Amino acid sequence: MRRLSLVFNLKIRAIRKYLMFEGRFNMLKAGVAYVKEMQGGQGVCAVSANYAADLKRERMLFRGLPNILPLDNATDPAEDQGAAGIDKLRKMRFEAKAALQKHCDLDQDPGAKILIFIGRWVKQKGVDHIAMLTQDILRSRREVQMVLAGPPDDAFGLYAQELLAPLKSIFKGRLFVCTEFFRLPGELRRGAHLCFTPSCSEPFGASARCYVDVEFGLLGVPSVGCAIGGLGKMPGVYFRQQNADAPDMLIEAFYCAIDYALDLPEPQYWQMAKAATKATFPFIIWRENLLEAGLNP
Repeated sequence: MRRLSLVFNLKIRAIRKYLMFEGRFNMLKAGVAYVKEMQGGQGVCAVSANYAADLKRERMLFRGLPNILPLDNATDPAEDQGAAGIDKLRKMRFEAKAALQKHCDLDQDPGAKILIFIGRWVKQKGVDHIAMLTQDILRSRREVQMVLAGPPDDAFGLYAQELLAPLKSIFKGRLFVCTEFFRLPGELRRGAHLCFTPSCSEPFGASARCYVDVEFGLLGVPSVGCAIGGLGKMPGVYFRQQNADAPDMLIEAFYCAIDYALDLPEPQYWQMAKAATKATFPFIIWRENLLEAGLNP
């Protein structure tokens, strides 16, 4: 306790009152305590309806709050407001795919379906599940190419890196792996066929700018992954997490979702891609909901 007092320049009495929860140091406790004392417990928001419900149900720290409201992040709409028809989306995909394949040193294959994951390699994002399925997907699906990029940030990310390292030479021209910070130009992202979002406990699957599923969806790239937290609000193919502590079940469900997505008839797939470009999350609605959260009795 004394060391915490010295590190944070706080009195031990304040640490005991505001920063200790269930016998452990917890900085979030101070935020919750402040909201209770200064705002009557009002104004707490989560990034999705699912996550708000989970916090109330599963997290003891939040149980003294009168309510936790869902508040999806706002983001800019697609540049053309989703006005592009399917024929135009196909044309943009064709051009972007060629550029993406060149950028990532993949085989120039106009008929390829590129599956992509860009983000931190951590357990919450399910990157180890992607790595465990990569070989099976590439062997069974000759039309598939994969782009997997991001820095490993925990043991699961390092495990994924070890699994993928020998596969780069086996599937040269079909698998691109980059285990460091990787910035892919926005237009090249249009070249992907599906965006991986197999998050295990991620509240919303965020990138530096916005939701990953939203970012790719607005470019006409549907998601395939787990409908957990804020995920599942964009057109895509999702599975429900039945048991977070059963990795075999999660991996099998993820594989089935990928299989289903890759087997979608072309008209159905492009209708889904088109619908994704029309998604809107306006700032004005976000602001109104935020104000309402603070005013709720």
